[in-house]
Amino acid sequence: MRMFIVNLLAAALLAFSASSAGAIALDLGGVNEQVVNQGDQVSVTVTLDTEATTGITLMSIGVLFDDSRLSYNQDLSTTTSYVLYGGKGGGGYLKASDTCGGYPQSEPQGCTVRVGTTNQVNVDYVSVDLNDGTANTGAGILLVTLVFDVLAEAPNGNADISLSQTSPGNVIGQPGGGSTTATLTGNGFVSVPEPGVAGLSLAALLTVGGLRARSRQRS
Repeated sequence: MRMFIVNLLAAALLAFSASSAGAIALDLGGVNEQVVNQGDQVSVTVTLDTEATTGITLMSIGVLFDDSRLSYNQDLSTTTSYVLYGGKGGGGYLKASDTCGGYPQSEPQGCTVRVGTTNQVNVDYVSVDLNDGTANTGAGILLVTLVFDVLAEAPNGNADISLSQTSPGNVIGQPGGGSTTATLTGNGFVSVPEPGVAGLSLAALLTVGGLRARSRQRS
């Protein structure tokens, strides 16, 4: 009897750990610590890998950015209208919410900045089947392409851009009111130099290259 109880507890713990573990992966692409100048634009992508997770009823993932150096350009940003469509046995697909252009879209649209914030864009999707969620899975699914303008008066320094699943409004919902977590990768920054520094650096490199070429010719 004691062994039966031990086995039952072990099975329950295994089932709990499997249901509570995050099995979804989201990646932020394009934030590779590149040097940008005032007036430039930065384009990033958010891609989804369900890692075989089914039953996703809604998804809201935050993209946080440094609003002292960057400004979100919604007009140039785009959202995939729907993802995870179909699959064996049907099932609800995820469609872009109204805050991300909705479905269907007459023209590509970007998600909006979350109300009450100046540095948070929520990537919002909702299933057409809120009871069962999605039935199929996928990897490398493009959710959004977000464009940021580097402010003309941006101070020098690093401008962070990162994913969040704990900011206001963020959740990954599952049937029955449950939720799950995701593995987030790709967080980083772009570097804004002091005005004129990038140009001076380029000029210095050209000068050094010219001096080396002359030295080789003389020798």
